Amino acid sequence: MEIEKIALMILEAKTVEIRDVDSGEEPFLYASGNWGPGYITIKNLVGRKQIIKSLVHELAVKIAKKAPHIDFVAGNITGGVIPGWLLSEDLEKIWRKTVPFVYIRETRKKGGLRELITGISNNPEIPSGANGLVVEELVNFAETICNGAEALREEGYTVTHATTILFYNNPESIRTLKEYKIDMIYLLTLPVLLEVAERHHTHSQKAIDGFREFLVDPLGWQAKRGLKPVEEGGTR
Repeated sequence: MEIEKIALMILEAKTVEIRDVDSGEEPFLYASGNWGPGYITIKNLVGRKQIIKSLVHELAVKIAKKAPHIDFVAGNITGGVIPGWLLSEDLEKIWRKTVPFVYIRETRKKGGLRELITGISNNPEIPSGANGLVVEELVNFAETICNGAEALREEGYTVTHATTILFYNNPESIRTLKEYKIDMIYLLTLPVLLEVAERHHTHSQKAIDGFREFLVDPLGWQAKRGLKPVEEGGTR
């Protein structure tokens, strides 16, 4: 499927909201505790079965080519669970082998992780050292995806790759992924999505430009507006 069609599928599903923070609208508080002007509700597409299945299938094809060594799929609560399950099903069909699925809780907060990996205990299909693919529906600052990888690593499993439908591709996420030695496989990036939004006039130019400013320097964008990260993040 062409990237333009994929982006339009997401945009036409009304998943993208961009607020005019400089005109007084409240910014979004992300799960990482950082603030920003826009939010994409990819997770809401679970209610649009044909759309989410199509997106995940396209992602599975990319994963099969780029990471054929993956042994099992691990979805982060909550947004990564349904895409992760669908991925495991699609990868089984592509690879013609069993691809187990587990889900990971307690990935939002840094430090002191209380790893709760459901589906992995006493599972003969996932031996110690097996390579897990961590899944989220979108990745912004990449903290939760990296915490999920660390949770698996601390339990004796290997994590070399993570995957997502939409990757914000901002400098902070790139830095964090490099620090945790994780390669990201994504279906499309937010800059590409914004390019398509611009071409098809789904959002105002002012809104698109504002979101682009954030992507260049997310921490600088917050500091310029007097916004400080919140320790207990939570999207709102």
